[in-house]
Amino acid sequence: MRAVASLLVAASLLVAVGCAAGQGASGSPSPAPTPLPTETVTPTRTAPSEGAPTPGPVVTPAASPGGWRYAYVSDQPGSRLTGVTAAGPREAWAAGSEGDRLLLLHHDGTAWRKADPPPGAAAVPEGADVRIAASGPDDVWLLLPELGADDQVQALTAVRWDGSAWHRVPGRIDSPYVAGFAVLGPADAWAVYGSDRREAAHWDGRSWTKVQLPAYAAALAGSGSTGLWAVGFRSSGPGVTESEMDQPAAMRWDGRSWRLVPTPTYAFARPKPPEGSATLDGVLVLGEDDVWAIGVHTFNHGEVEDEPADPPPILLHWDGRSWSRQSAPGDSHYCCPRLAAGPSGGVLVVTGSPRLRDTWRVAAPGGSVVPLPRLPAIPGLKRSQFFKVEGAARSGATWAAGTLSADGGFWSRAAIAELS
Repeated sequence: MRAVASLLVAASLLVAVGCAAGQGASGSPSPAPTPLPTETVTPTRTAPSEGAPTPGPVVTPAASPGGWRYAYVSDQPGSRLTGVTAAGPREAWAAGSEGDRLLLLHHDGTAWRKADPPPGAAAVPEGADVRIAASGPDDVWLLLPELGADDQVQALTAVRWDGSAWHRVPGRIDSPYVAGFAVLGPADAWAVYGSDRREAAHWDGRSWTKVQLPAYAAALAGSGSTGLWAVGFRSSGPGVTESEMDQPAAMRWDGRSWRLVPTPTYAFARPKPPEGSATLDGVLVLGEDDVWAIGVHTFNHGEVEDEPADPPPILLHWDGRSWSRQSAPGDSHYCCPRLAAGPSGGVLVVTGSPRLRDTWRVAAPGGSVVPLPRLPAIPGLKRSQFFKVEGAARSGATWAAGTLSADGGFWSRAAIAELS
């Protein structure tokens, strides 16, 4: 069984409200997309309001000192955010959907506000992810789903914000889904496909081209000054055995090709559980000699009676010479931790959980792991208030974007949490 299948099995152990996060309302069938026009149009934004943005009928309480607080909660049922990116020291963007419409948010250093979508942007099919990445305030990219004749997502189209207008990027990415997206500049954008293919799509300023990868990539990050990294898994080489089917993979772009950089290997103690798999699914590049990666070491649950406990997340650090294991919190029961830069240095591990209770700060490589205060409870919402994190970024504050759900998933809204 592939690594991704193992991850899905692990994710199935989530509590029901966790699995239901972001799955509130279902929309009607999406209409066929309208092609984006070639001319540029300057979008307008909603008029600024004083103070924090108003999240509709949801009244968000103040956070405890040093803890998470709500920076944005949509007033639209079933809305969701699938990505967030920093575009400057105090500027950020987030993207997702409201029903079958693109949801685009902009933070200008004061508050999160809705921004007009690119002109002619197609409908967003239910469940489809909108990817967003930026290299600066005048270089923000969206990857939008493109429907085929069967009303299924067949490809992805890129649009780029140049600081004053949206432009369509020629060509398309011939996949309905990408696992990771990064932008280094107007003529340098990358996307990877996860467990689908060992290749990346690269925009060189003229067209999208395919570039081979030495392993499967689930995430990528970097900049022109720090270098570009992709992480995922490999199914051959050191540490891969009959019982340990996959091992972590870290790849670095050297300007001409992607090169595999050795990482620690992982193995369960005997008696080994079936179909062990160690993979990386998140990467944070803080500098040339300061890169972090996170992932999971798991197995195919439900095959044997005496299963071992799930290990803590894999947390690795690159110091410019080699990757080393780092201490990671081991008491989370939820899926898919994300990485983000911390408010006062270090790195944050942010895991979707009830009120973001499973979040930690690692001050430095080899340092201790400190839990962070959770989000305050929102009055009037019954049962667990689960925050499903789809992406994290830092620009002035650390942002966690995703979906807030309650009442077993019957109530859900796009939301952004802030850690100053």
